[in-house]
Amino acid sequence: MVVRRVRHILYTAAGMGMALVGGCAGVSTPPSAAGASPSSSAACATPAPDLRAAYNRPYQIHGRHYAPLTSSTGYTVRGMASWYGWESGSTTAVGTPFRPRAFSAASRDLPLPTCARVTNLSNGRSIVVLVNDRGPFVDGRVMDLSYGAANALGMAGQGTAPVQIVALMPAATPPAITARGTGTVASLPMAPEIPAPSQSFLQTGAFSRVNNATRERDRLIKAGIHGVLIVPGLVQGQPYYKVQIGPLPDGITAVKVIAELRQMGFHDFYSVEQ
Repeated sequence: MVVRRVRHILYTAAGMGMALVGGCAGVSTPPSAAGASPSSSAACATPAPDLRAAYNRPYQIHGRHYAPLTSSTGYTVRGMASWYGWESGSTTAVGTPFRPRAFSAASRDLPLPTCARVTNLSNGRSIVVLVNDRGPFVDGRVMDLSYGAANALGMAGQGTAPVQIVALMPAATPPAITARGTGTVASLPMAPEIPAPSQSFLQTGAFSRVNNATRERDRLIKAGIHGVLIVPGLVQGQPYYKVQIGPLPDGITAVKVIAELRQMGFHDFYSVEQ
């Protein structure tokens, strides 16, 4: 994706100092109603954004100028969200690794990093994401979600969904503590990023053409198999579209799905842990 590669060039060099940002990537909140209170940010903790950083300064993409907000206080927006995955590159605007299955997002105007609660208005599912990237640069979209966030919100299959975005307040600055008997002052360390729990999927194939992946997905759905996804990715630099079933909640479910696949003539599928 050319646009996102441009963003990486603009922001990566100045963003490497953000490597210690405490993450909510991969940390979800239980699905809730669209009116869930945004006051709790327990699942996502970040320091206050550095407004002097390059990724928080005005910027230009494809001839259009953008000016990020200097504060996320009171930020509540409704609009259409899309999602992006492995094709986006390996680095976010703040310089941290991009993890497609983590709960993260891109915004044109929120200061980075910011925690935000995103609610899918079509089904009421709600999660907390770490906004650490810039985009989307497509008219009519208010946020780009990572694949993991989009999947949790139930919108990965259709690609877009109407959402409500509510910014959460930055974590309070860790209090200073005095080392006993030394009189020196040290800061409490920042909480490390919490990895997402492992999930099991069955992959039935990987295709270089999205139409072929779509046909396989439709065949599986028509046979009554639920949770079929087309997951874009890169294999040796080439785009591929993986057809996966899941996440599978337990071994019993996996055994049932495997039996159904064999009855349909599938024999080359295999398990994938994400």
